[in-house]
Amino acid sequence: MKKNDEISSQEELVIKFLKKNKNFFIKYPEIIRGLKIPLKDKGSEKVIDLQVYRYKKINQENIDLQNQMTQILLAGKSHLNAQKRVLKSTIRILNIKNLPKLISLIKSDLKIILGCDEMNCFITREDIKVDNLIQIDSKIAHSYFKNKAITNLNQNPKGLLLFFPNKSSIIKSYILLKIKFNEDIIVLAMGSKDKNKFTVDMQTDLVEYLIKIIEINLLNIK
Repeated sequence: MKKNDEISSQEELVIKFLKKNKNFFIKYPEIIRGLKIPLKDKGSEKVIDLQVYRYKKINQENIDLQNQMTQILLAGKSHLNAQKRVLKSTIRILNIKNLPKLISLIKSDLKIILGCDEMNCFITREDIKVDNLIQIDSKIAHSYFKNKAITNLNQNPKGLLLFFPNKSSIIKSYILLKIKFNEDIIVLAMGSKDKNKFTVDMQTDLVEYLIKIIEINLLNIK
């Protein structure tokens, strides 16, 4: 019994050593030639043969790489389609010199581009009465855009009640866009029923480009 205990203890030391030094057999491949390794444990599906293990590992790595490439290609295709939609929207926006029509176009185009379920538009200017453009206190509106940011993806729960008053129970994620309009701002609030639709790590370069286009056009609107 004492001898078996010593062997078990020695095996445990070997196992711990190999786990800490995973490149051991790579550094000393000649040791493998002297080891007696069965091809497969007949009592289970566990592969013991190192060559088979390496093959399985490389094969899995190839599968993982293929999946990553597929995701990259799909993302690239999606990004390209978004660029095309943004370009078309840019042309339409620059051709409109009327605020009500511009707001209507922004709502319809951005809703499609971002794939949101709900969209509301707010303005800090009090003397403008336009359909689909809701007045909002300037300090409150600016409080959602810190450090000169023009987008907000922080998912503040208070924003749900403020920007989606009648839909706050179904909106699970949202994005806010700030558009300069002379001394005031327009806030576009877009919400989704999908909690993963708008996240803090979302890329906003195309949306920010479109914001600049809208601001350029607003310079010609009183």
